[in-house]
Amino acid sequence: MASSASVKPVIAAIDFGTTFSGYAYSIKDDYDKYLERKTEQPKIICPTWSAGGWMTYKAPTCVLFRPNRKFHSFGYEARDYYQNNLKKEDFTKWFYFEHFKMMLYKEKDKLSKDKWLVESINVEGNTAKKMKAVEVFAAVIEFFKGHILKALQVSHGDGVIINTEGLDDSSSKTGVINNTGGLGDGSSKAKTRKFCNDDVHWVLTVPAIWDLKAKQFMRDAAEKAGISTDQLSLALEPEAASIHCRKQPVGVEQTGGYKAIASMKEGDKYIVFDQGGGTTDITVHEVTGPNSVKEIHQACGGHWGGITVNGEFYKFLVRLLGGFVINDVKKHHAGAYFELMYSFEHAKTCFNEDTDKTTIRLPVAWLETYENSTNQKLSEVIPQTNFKNQIQLKGDKMRFNHNLFRSFFDYSIINVTDELDRLFKKQELSGVHTLLAVGGFSESPVLIDAVKQKLGEKVNVIVPRDPGLAVLKGAVMFGFEPGTIKSRVSRYTYGVAMQRHYIGGVDDASKRPSHGNKLIDDIFDIHVTKGKVVQIGHFEPEHTYYPVVDEHKCVHFEFFATEVTNPKYTTEAECKMIGY
Repeated sequence: MASSASVKPVIAAIDFGTTFSGYAYSIKDDYDKYLERKTEQPKIICPTWSAGGWMTYKAPTCVLFRPNRKFHSFGYEARDYYQNNLKKEDFTKWFYFEHFKMMLYKEKDKLSKDKWLVESINVEGNTAKKMKAVEVFAAVIEFFKGHILKALQVSHGDGVIINTEGLDDSSSKTGVINNTGGLGDGSSKAKTRKFCNDDVHWVLTVPAIWDLKAKQFMRDAAEKAGISTDQLSLALEPEAASIHCRKQPVGVEQTGGYKAIASMKEGDKYIVFDQGGGTTDITVHEVTGPNSVKEIHQACGGHWGGITVNGEFYKFLVRLLGGFVINDVKKHHAGAYFELMYSFEHAKTCFNEDTDKTTIRLPVAWLETYENSTNQKLSEVIPQTNFKNQIQLKGDKMRFNHNLFRSFFDYSIINVTDELDRLFKKQELSGVHTLLAVGGFSESPVLIDAVKQKLGEKVNVIVPRDPGLAVLKGAVMFGFEPGTIKSRVSRYTYGVAMQRHYIGGVDDASKRPSHGNKLIDDIFDIHVTKGKVVQIGHFEPEHTYYPVVDEHKCVHFEFFATEVTNPKYTTEAECKMIGY
């Protein structure tokens, strides 16, 4: 197998998730041993985050900014500082954001560098606090970049081996050479230096269903964070997961044994079902060789991730308590608000179809706020509501029956299973019998049970070990082996705007040239059609264009994309200019 000779000394991947985020990295020398089959698995380092009494591989995607809009903290540190300093700090002037990645999907048509992001703890009726979205994203990426470089210094203090052959004494002194020794082979020319940003190629993960604007937004944020375009790759999340899972042994429940996706023969097909916190990403791959796959169906999915379950729980709180109580808690008891949401998050992860009762702690501040606002005790009101047979409140413990808690999952499960059912009815998926479930929400037993029930015995639903890390580790592997993906199915029709003669019966009457004109504008000249299989690294057939006036020495091209298969004009509503 070929070595990763052209790759930088370090590949670092950042999985910027809706609910949780993390990073991983690998050193080229270590990864080359895997490529050369000297090790069974690649050495990919996934540092942990401290969360009180335990450690996790990812941190909550929440970020805190000072009143002057300067970055303060991220993850558990941001969350804990906010909760623990409510009496010390005036947080009405600070900025706290969480779950903000979904903005890139929900508001994709409004994206620009000037797009504003509203603070997460926003109380209805108050003036919303805002920051520019690109500044928030860039600050988080810059935080991860610094964290990774620091981790490299700790785990690989000797740095990267370099050859100083040809350098004079002055050049070796002015650099960042660490002259603590060579390779141990007696060579005075072999030195080491500390890792720096220039030694790292960065990989950012993005959902496959994101549109071009959202992906460009992430590139802009990374550049603002100090990552140059030639050091950055975007990895589609389900593709990264596919690369990782094909190298891992995964259990097949029906046989009680083990089956490695990597051992599938050429021509075998499988679905990658990436169920994250925000979005559901679904792609279909076919094995084309020992270490390569191709996409055989364009990515699909929607806003059906784990956060939608939280959203349904929030709607329940509004129905039970009233929006005014929730706003009051947000404003005066933000710590209690977060505590309830975290308690629900934990219960959501543990819930399954056999769970009879689910208990969540309702902090006292919620009970006191409700009583002060309504002059009634919540424990006395519940028996008079439609929830009287579904929830019980004893002290600060709220107990849900199975059906009510299960209903919080309905929106996600119904949409996901309907989408999978629609896919499996397509002709091109007739030979697909394996589904790989990855992403943090794939750890939910109730979700996986629903998928298995919908698809039946004809499909092996496989959840690999640590499904929440599949995208992250796969992104590192993609950085070393970008050629693993051989082809993709185009999500868009691409082309350029041009002029040509009016064609009666083909062109709209409104396009008919006025007296004296011979050409009409805004013709969409198609280069790639939506749904076409595009070979990675291969060029499409050339199109030749000529200036309208012979004296013109150059031609200005405008490039467009649309989800319409056969557009006629670049002025159609679905068409968007993507460059020039």
